[in-house]
Amino acid sequence: MRYTLLILIGLLVASCTTSTKQRPGGKRRTTNSAPYELLLVCDKAWLETSDGSILKDMVYTEIPALPAPESNFKVISINPAGFSKTFQGFANIIVAEFGSQYKKAEVRTANDLYAHPQRVVYLTAPDSRSLAQLAAERGSQIINTFVASELERERDVLKQSHSSVVLNAVNEMFGFKLYAPASIDAVKKGKDFVWASSDAEDNRLNICVYTLPFNDGTMFGLSQFIEMRDSVMKINIEGERPGQYMTTNAPSVIVDAIEVDGNPVFEARGLWEMEGDMMGGPFVSHVRFDSESQKIIITEGFVFAPEKKKRPYIRELEAALQTLKIE
Repeated sequence: MRYTLLILIGLLVASCTTSTKQRPGGKRRTTNSAPYELLLVCDKAWLETSDGSILKDMVYTEIPALPAPESNFKVISINPAGFSKTFQGFANIIVAEFGSQYKKAEVRTANDLYAHPQRVVYLTAPDSRSLAQLAAERGSQIINTFVASELERERDVLKQSHSSVVLNAVNEMFGFKLYAPASIDAVKKGKDFVWASSDAEDNRLNICVYTLPFNDGTMFGLSQFIEMRDSVMKINIEGERPGQYMTTNAPSVIVDAIEVDGNPVFEARGLWEMEGDMMGGPFVSHVRFDSESQKIIITEGFVFAPEKKKRPYIRELEAALQTLKIE
């Protein structure tokens, strides 16, 4: 493998008991829900019980490292009797049910059952308590699966419609491909550094790509990432007045080891601030180690959108980071 990830965090691989099915024959309709909408098909009265509240907490889990709490999905709850053809067009569906007809608690999935692209997850159990336990044990895996599906759909959209300005700038400097949102059309270059930004004052999206040298003996973790990021951003992301520069809110940063297209990636999320100013917002960074070129390759998306929800912006940038191709 071309990339060597030298960190002390193990890869988190989520797995569910899966039975993948598709409706046979015929052309499936296109899903009709908005991005990051999730349909929960469940007895709504049960959701208000102590057991049901565990499932409710599961579907309302929050995106980490945002300035204010925001759930991963906008959740629409309906009773099973209301699961009509209209609702069957949702891209993300959870069906939760318990009863004596089920011999054990389990999770099953079905893809493109009613529409395309679609993921349906069934949580079934013989009784209320075991269904709640199932939601508590497998909830993060299930939600992460839905998030991954949404990011994959966003990646597909970006590959069809993206910023040619960013694509060309990144390719010219590094020889990489990166599909950024089309609204990001202003580029500033530094030494081994590209900063691209949209010009909207109320929801500015930004992407940075930069490289640094590394050697195989380098250990990399949270403190090393913050030190690296601060040193680079202080030079390359300056404010409007002298003495203003981007810095990292260190306590907010969380890191994880993920895979993107089979390649190990060190992911960091947190909050950025502008030294000497009131500006700030969330960021997500992907760090790759290229043993062939002996380079650390960093892609980052950060958002400035005061008084606006950050979910659609940070997720779009996260999807863009996942399109990186190192050739």
